[in-house]
Amino acid sequence: MKHILLYALLLISMGMWAQHPNMPPEQSPMPQRTPEEEAMKQTEMLVRELGLTDEVQRDTLYRMHLKFARLRRTHHTRMDMMNQMTQMTEELKGILTQEQFDRFMNRQMSPEPRRPQHQMGTMPPPPMHE
Repeated sequence: MKHILLYALLLISMGMWAQHPNMPPEQSPMPQRTPEEEAMKQTEMLVRELGLTDEVQRDTLYRMHLKFARLRRTHHTRMDMMNQMTQMTEELKGILTQEQFDRFMNRQMSPEPRRPQHQMGTMPPPPMHE
């Protein structure tokens, strides 16, 4: 019986995979963010991580992120992506202060999570169904 269930599960999963092999992003079932949404999310994350308060700096970061979000839609080779990352890092050097840039670079290397995480035992247990 276990073998039959395992075989059926394998067939179902292969059938699901065969329906959408290497589907282009514009046809994927997951909604894609617009370049504006990507830029806003990246800017908000950077502002939060570095504690940025300067509105001009925030606006400049948003415009830089928007430019690279639009470029990501047109360049798909690994070399293009690597060049864009290098170019973005260079632009960040010009936007951020030296201290902010150092914190940014050190944060990228840190193994800590990039967003707040729930601590074990701080969430209430799920409600019991009777």
